[in-house]
Amino acid sequence: MARVPKSDGRNPRKRPDGRSLRARRQRKSRRAQVLESALTAFVEKGYHAASITDIITGASIARGTFYLYFESKRAVFEELLGGYLKRISEVVSRVSLEPGAPSPEAQLSANVNRVLDVLSANQGLNELLLRQAVGLDADFDHKLDEFYGRLLDYIQGALDLGQRMGMVRADDLDTRLLATCVLGSVKELVNQYLVGDRPGEGEGELDRDMAVRVIISYNLRGILQSPVA
Repeated sequence: MARVPKSDGRNPRKRPDGRSLRARRQRKSRRAQVLESALTAFVEKGYHAASITDIITGASIARGTFYLYFESKRAVFEELLGGYLKRISEVVSRVSLEPGAPSPEAQLSANVNRVLDVLSANQGLNELLLRQAVGLDADFDHKLDEFYGRLLDYIQGALDLGQRMGMVRADDLDTRLLATCVLGSVKELVNQYLVGDRPGEGEGELDRDMAVRVIISYNLRGILQSPVA
């Protein structure tokens, strides 16, 4: 009697073949193509003026193909913005006090550098985040509030930690308000240098190293050489 090979517990019919893998890659590529075309349309025309026709023309696809991936123009905008918020959040790490960890200031500098890396490489998405998404509708306002709330929690946590370590003033200043000032300074720097057509105007392009030093120095030490008498 012929021996029946033992099963390894896997169903070979569930293994994707070459055709299905190619189809999956094509769908992923086509979806990215739609998102890229939508981003271009939103940045050039604004969310309200941009149309699905603009998006499908830029992506060189039929209208029916668009609806295979997204149910509306708003759904595309939401995925662009949501993905960007997630990407920014993922590069922000909490300050570690573990033995051998870099100094808190070095960790904060590394966080700022990583955030600026993301922002510098995505000028169009900065436009969506800092200009077009604000006030678009209640749902987007809620998403932005949640995102900035998470950043504020991180900054406040770092300030509270700094107070416990004796690195941050432990007077009657509210650390939540201080965190809001820190976040506001970073947002305005990004708005001035990394959004729309502003890079390269006036003082020139943003010097990354200088920007990180200014952000850290200004928010940790202020601008005076000595305390006000």
